[in-house]
Formats: sequence, C-alpha cells, structure tokens
Amino acid sequence: MTNYSEMANGGITLIKPYQAGKPIEEVQRELGLIDVIKLASNENPFGMSPLAKKAALECVEQSNIYPDANGYYLKQKLEAKFGYDPKMITLGAGSNELINLFFQAFVNENVNVVFPEYSFVVYPMETTVNGAKAKAVPLKDYNADLDAILEAIDENTRIVAFANPSNPIGTAISSKSMHEFIKKVPKHCLVVIDEAYNEFNSGDDTYEDSALWVKEYDNLVVSRTFSKAYGLAGLRVGYMVANEEITSILNRQRAPFNVNIVALAAACAALDDSEFLAKIVENNTKERERYAAFCKEHNLFMIPSKANFVAIDFKGHDAQKIADALLHKGIIIRPLLGYKLQDILRISIGKPEENDRLFKALEELL
Repeated sequence: MTNYSEMANGGITLIKPYQAGKPIEEVQRELGLIDVIKLASNENPFGMSPLAKKAALECVEQSNIYPDANGYYLKQKLEAKFGYDPKMITLGAGSNELINLFFQAFVNENVNVVFPEYSFVVYPMETTVNGAKAKAVPLKDYNADLDAILEAIDENTRIVAFANPSNPIGTAISSKSMHEFIKKVPKHCLVVIDEAYNEFNSGDDTYEDSALWVKEYDNLVVSRTFSKAYGLAGLRVGYMVANEEITSILNRQRAPFNVNIVALAAACAALDDSEFLAKIVENNTKERERYAAFCKEHNLFMIPSKANFVAIDFKGHDAQKIADALLHKGIIIRPLLGYKLQDILRISIGKPEENDRLFKALEELL
C-alpha cells in the first residue's frame, strides 16, 4: 500500500490538526442537552451589528456572482476609518489565512521563528510545516519577555510573531513597549503583530494604532480580524497591513476570491456601526471585571486579560474535571491541554446572563 504520508510536503505530518472548540450542536447531540451556551471560542455573544446583518442579507441575492477580488470598497473603508493605505492592505478569509500565507511566503528550512511561549498555536504549526526551527521564549509574569525575545533573535531569525493581546493567555504588551521593541529588532527579521483582539485593548489614553507604524518600519506586519469584536467569525474576513512589497507578495499567493461577497459587504457595514462596537467593548469590560471579582472571591487566579476571554488557574481543583462537569451542565469552555497548561481553563466572556450561569455552576463545582 502506498504511504501517502511520506509523499506529503515539509513538516505536515509532524503537526496535529487544529482542535477548535466544540460546536453547540455537537454537545447537544452527544449529551442529549437542549440549553447549551458556548464560552469557548472567543466569539461575540451578541452576534453581528444590525447594519452588518442588513448588508449581508441584501448581498446574499448576489451570491451567484464572484466577489470583487481586490475588495476595493472594504479597503477604502479601512483607509477612511483608520488611515491605512489601500496599497498596504491584504484581505483574507480571517486573519488566520493571512498569517498562514505570510509564513508560507517567508519561512523555510534555513530560518527560525521566534515567538512567546503559549502563543497562538498557528505560529508553531506554520513554522513546523515550512521546515523552520521554532524558538518559544518563556513568559515573564504571564506576558511576553521582550528583552529575552531580542536575545533569542539571531542572523537566521526570519519572523518574530506576537498575538497582542495574547491568545490563549489574554495579556497585552503596551504600545510604548511594543514600539520600543520594534526599533531594536534587526531589519532582516520581520515582526508580525496578530491583533485579533485589538478592539478590546484600545480603550486607554496610552494606546497607539500599531498598523500605522508600518509606514515607519518596513519589517512590521499587523493583522486584524472581523471575527471577534465585529461578530463576523462565521463569514471569515480579516486584513493585514504591511509595506507595499510584502503586500504584493501576499497578493500573489492568496486565492483570487478568498473573501466572499457576503463577508465583504458585512465588514464594510460593520465599520460604520461604531455604536454597536462600543456596546460590545463596554459589555466585555464590565463582565471581565465581574470575572476578576468572582476569582478573587473564590481564591482563583485569573491572569490579567485585555481580551474578550479570561484564563483562570484552577490549580488544586482538577481543571479538566471542572471543564467536563461544565460541559455536562451545557456550558462549553476551553481546556488548554494542547498548550500544556493543564490547570488553566480559558473562558470566553459572554452576555451577563451567560456569565451568571457559569458563575453559579462553578460555585456548585468548587
């Protein structure tokens, strides 16, 4: 029998398939439950904005035609709202696709990739698939140790990758610290900042939009998504801001119609609905504070979060049993065994009533 694994390219056989959070339908089917809530995949519990929904429904009628391959109107919206040059924007089916394309374009067996320990699983996956060496740098107080990362960079380092705020931990590097770090990175090394949770981290006076720094630093790349705060996870749309040369390289790789017509319309409309976005961020901030208070009351350690999820250390309580018990109560959360964080559970911040339900269930279990 032919061994097709030996025929596969690069390090594909060295990685495990990505394990997404359990869908609600799967839990209902397997456990015979009806009332199930999902606090596992950092989705927007309020869905998409009314403006985005209206635009998406109207655009469904045009689904028999191909979308604009260049996403002209979405790029114009991004320029008008944030000041990003359309020539420096690449659109993708979520920021995940863009990160994949970026690694495929620049990583090979002759280079290494540096990232903080417990980074988004896609970074080590893409590093391995493309034959490069992965260098995970231990955290300092649950955040990226920028000095140690600088020390880990050598002449063969092609990429330094960050999620900011981080996933699955939730901590964030300040704009000032990140800016100072980028200044010190050698020009042969590309810095990619994955800002999937950016909207939840941009509320204080010290925040700076790192995507605008791309004009100053040729080796900087910033990715964003409409999946989280904008509530378009199921439509898959994101964007990457980089210098024109890198953008040209990425646009040669991506599929011609990689962002569908409904996603483009919904994303354009979502950018117009500032009121909805403010509501989402406000709910997240208030409910995140409730999680912190709950953990303090019950002697649990919650890693300080700037995202729309929290990572809680259940050491001494058997985190995996708690996760399984919650599942049987119809509450899906995310164990972090894949990151070798056996005591920590990641919980997405839901609506107030969903969080109430989780708190009540945890009190019973603890």
